[in-house]
Amino acid sequence: MQKAAAIAVFNYLQYALAIVTGFIVVPLTLKYLGARPWGLWLASGEILNYAAMVDFGVLTALPWLFAEAEGRRDREAMRRLVSLGLWLGTVVAVGYAAAALVLWRILPSALFLTAPDRQLIAIPLTLVVIANVLRQPLGAFRAVLVGLQDVVFHGFITLAGSAAGVAITIVLLIKGFGLYALAWASALPPVLVLLICAARALAIAPDLRPRWMRPGLGDLRPLFTQGAGSWLADIGWQLMAASNAIVITYMGHPEWVPIYACTARLGTTCTQLAWVLPDSGHVGLAQLHGERRSARVRAVIALMLRLHLLLSGAAACGLLVFNPAFVTRWVGPAAFGGVGLNGLLALGVVLSSIAHGYLASAAVLGRRMHVGMVALVNGIVQTMLAVVLGHRLGIAGVAWASLAAVAMTSVPAGMLLLREAAGFTPASLVSDLLLPWLARIAPVAAIAVLIGLVSEALGLWLAAAAAALVCAAYVWQVRPLLADLATEPRFAVWLRRLRLVASPPPMAMPAGAINE
Repeated sequence: MQKAAAIAVFNYLQYALAIVTGFIVVPLTLKYLGARPWGLWLASGEILNYAAMVDFGVLTALPWLFAEAEGRRDREAMRRLVSLGLWLGTVVAVGYAAAALVLWRILPSALFLTAPDRQLIAIPLTLVVIANVLRQPLGAFRAVLVGLQDVVFHGFITLAGSAAGVAITIVLLIKGFGLYALAWASALPPVLVLLICAARALAIAPDLRPRWMRPGLGDLRPLFTQGAGSWLADIGWQLMAASNAIVITYMGHPEWVPIYACTARLGTTCTQLAWVLPDSGHVGLAQLHGERRSARVRAVIALMLRLHLLLSGAAACGLLVFNPAFVTRWVGPAAFGGVGLNGLLALGVVLSSIAHGYLASAAVLGRRMHVGMVALVNGIVQTMLAVVLGHRLGIAGVAWASLAAVAMTSVPAGMLLLREAAGFTPASLVSDLLLPWLARIAPVAAIAVLIGLVSEALGLWLAAAAAALVCAAYVWQVRPLLADLATEPRFAVWLRRLRLVASPPPMAMPAGAINE
C-alpha cells in the first residue's frame, strides 16, 4: 500500500508540474514560434507516435512480466527478461526508424505540407527520431526498476526529467532556437533519464546484468500474448486522443491545432486527474477477482464507476465556468475555440470517464483483448468522423466526432463487457448509477453553462471564484451519492470531516459496564 501511495503521489506531482509549467511554456511557444509552426510540430509528433507502434506491445508487457518473475523470486527469469528486453528493444529501434522514415515520405504530401513546412521541421524532427531510437533498448532497464518497485528513485528521476525538459524549452525558446528548443527538450532528458535508470538497475541488481541471447518462441510468446491487447488499446487511444492535430492539419488549417490544443488543455488535465483516484483501486480489484469474491468485486466496481461520475462531473462544471476566462487570459482570445467547443470538450470529459470506467474494470477482470479491440474500433470511428465532420463543421466537428464515437462504441461495448465479466446489466448501470447522478448534476450544469457564456467578461479571478462556487454547489447537490463511498474507511474519514456524510451513531455501552 505504501508503494502504491508513493506511485500516486508522484503521478499527481507530474500532473501538477505539467499544469504549472503549461502556464509558462504554452504562451512562450506561441510567442516565439507562432501558431502555424507549433501546429506543424504537434502534428509531426502525433505522426511519430504511430511509428512507435511497431513494438506490437511487447515492450509494454515487459515490466508486468518482470514484476511477476520478481514475485516468484525467479532471478533467472528476470535476467532473461532483461536480456530479452535489450534484444527486442534493438529490433524495435530499427523498426521505429524505418517506420518514421516511411511516414515522413508519405504523410507530408497527404497533409498538404509545403516545401518550406517540411524544411522547417525536418532537422528538429530527426533529432527526436534519433533520441527515440536510443530509448527503445534502454527501456529494458526502466522495466527492472518498475518490476523491483524502486518507486522513490524512479519517481524522482522521472520528475526531474520532466522538469529538465521544461527548463530546456524555456531557455532555448527565449534565446531564439525556435523548433530546436522543442526538439532538444523532447530528445535529451528522456535519454538521460533512461541512462540513469540503467546505471541504477545495474547497481541495485548486478546479478541481472544482461547477456546476449537468441530468444526462442517460448520467450516471445508471453510478451506477444500479454502485449497484444495493450497494443490494440494503444492504437485506439492514439487515434482517439492524439490524432486531432493530424486531422486538423489534413483539413488544411494547421494554425487551428494550437487553438484546439489550448482550449482542450485544461480539460485533458482534469480528466487525467479525475481518473487517478478510481484507477488506484485496480490492483485491489484484481486481487479480489483472483480470490473469486464476486459480490465484493461488484461492489468495488460500482464504487469506482461512481467515483468516475462524481469526479468527472465536478471537472466538467468547473471547465464550463472557468475555461473561457482561463484560456483567453492565458494565451489570448485568438487561441480560444469558443464556448461551443468548450461545452463539447466538457461533455467529453464526462463521457470519456464513463467509458474509461467500464473498459478499465473489464480489462482488470481479464477482458484485455476485448478492451483493446473496442478502443481500436473507437479510434477508427472517431478518426473517420473527425475528417467528415471537421470539413462540415470546422474545429467543432472534431469534438463532435469524439463524442459520437465514444457514445457509439466504447460506452455500449463497456456495458456488455461488464455484464459478461461481473454480471452488471446495462439497465442496472443506467438506473442505479447514471440516472441518479444525472438528476443531481443537471441543475448545476445548467447554471455552469449560463455563467460560462459570460465567463470571459468576468475576468480570471471572478471566473475562478464562480467556478469554485459552482463546484461546491455540485458537491452539495450530489452528497446523497457519497454514502456508498463512506463504506470505504479511507474515504469515510474525509467525507465526515467535510460533513458530506453523517457520522455513525455512538455505540451503546454494554449493560453493567459502568459498574465494572
